[in-house]
Amino acid sequence: MVFAPSESEEGGRERSRAILVIDTDPGVRWALEKGLQKSGFDVVAVSTVADALGASADRDLACIIMELLPEAGLSQDVLTMLVESPSAPRVICVAVDSAPQFVIECMRRGAADFLPKPFSLSEIRAALSRAMDSGPHPMARATGSAFKRANAPSLLIGISPAIQELRTIIKQVAQTDLNCLIRGESGTGKDMVAREIHRLSRRSDKPFVKVNCTALPEQLLESELFGYEKGAFTGAVSTKPGRFELANRGIIFLDEIGDLHPSLQAKLLQVIEHKEFTKLGGRHHIHVDVQIIAATNADLEEKTRDGSFRPDLYFRLNEVCIWVPSLAARKEDVPLLVRHFLQKHGRFSGAGGFALSAEDLSSLTNHPWPGNIRELESTIKRWLALGKSAVGDRSGTPRKKSERATTESPAPTPAPISEEDDREQIRNALERHQWNRRKAADDLGISYQTLRRRIEQYGLDRR
Repeated sequence: MVFAPSESEEGGRERSRAILVIDTDPGVRWALEKGLQKSGFDVVAVSTVADALGASADRDLACIIMELLPEAGLSQDVLTMLVESPSAPRVICVAVDSAPQFVIECMRRGAADFLPKPFSLSEIRAALSRAMDSGPHPMARATGSAFKRANAPSLLIGISPAIQELRTIIKQVAQTDLNCLIRGESGTGKDMVAREIHRLSRRSDKPFVKVNCTALPEQLLESELFGYEKGAFTGAVSTKPGRFELANRGIIFLDEIGDLHPSLQAKLLQVIEHKEFTKLGGRHHIHVDVQIIAATNADLEEKTRDGSFRPDLYFRLNEVCIWVPSLAARKEDVPLLVRHFLQKHGRFSGAGGFALSAEDLSSLTNHPWPGNIRELESTIKRWLALGKSAVGDRSGTPRKKSERATTESPAPTPAPISEEDDREQIRNALERHQWNRRKAADDLGISYQTLRRRIEQYGLDRR
């Protein structure tokens, strides 16, 4: 699979607005045809391979939305033919089967995106926007910022149940002004979650101000957050507004909030409770209207117990809590993230494209990624800059000491676990986490979807 500049990027000409829908379900065809026509697309909907090949041969197609259903002849071989057709359309695959290996093969064959069935019209519009890469939707100017927010592509890339659940929570939180605490492992994309809340919120046309609470020492951070008056200290030659003042009527994102100094915690609590603060060296209260989003990978409950984090501030920030899943819990998303990072950082490659085999994608998907999305992005950047052969093992990540031994004595393959032992392990994990399937899947090191299938297979029930 080679990623190269799109036709619009190379030649500068405007891409066609013609869309071909291939789906065996007449209800889906009708809904997509009517819905996308309202968005300004020229839509042709068909149900068979023959009709699809005919339609793709005599039209300059911008994009194809194709159902993958091998028993109806809509196979991945057909996908390959469509990708290689004369108009070079972007192909968005939709299917009930969203297993990682299935998605990997679709991406290897050149699919621009993948959506699991069932899907919504807004998800299709977002996928079209990503695939066509044609800038703002032409109707956005006529319908204003509400249309832009609803139809702009999500900042969160993925199709896994974990990421779909996260998107649902974000949409709910974005309709409120509640303070939000984003939790999760380092490198999972908590910053992107905060920006997605801002994008979908009623404050989307107002400032989004990010502050890293560990980047500055206590004294500098206080002046950065709240500003200072002229003459407040040596070197304060003019009045400076703080980040809270700059974020007025918008959102302020406090990253690594767990490391905030206790003296600043008290001042932050005042801002939350009274929506006002005083600059360093100032005498007057400044009133602000801000929504606060905080993020941390620290155990704030433990910090409140040992006294390093104020319990009253914890409860004020934790009006809504969002847990961001680890990459190990959403392996179905790895192929799409790989494609995204290859397109994002492709400039690091000296050649016009970058070849990626099915074996490479499979290896990346099965890697545990303790550093989460940040580690995956660094690996792709390293591959593009140095080449896969220059970075050791297939994942491009540092190997453990046990893996650096000579290959003459490979580690023995562990014996396969019995069905009864597997069932007992899953039951124990579910009970440890009060039957929270998401946390149990993380504990077991498997995806949420795999856990759900095994619960059904083994007939496990909380009762």
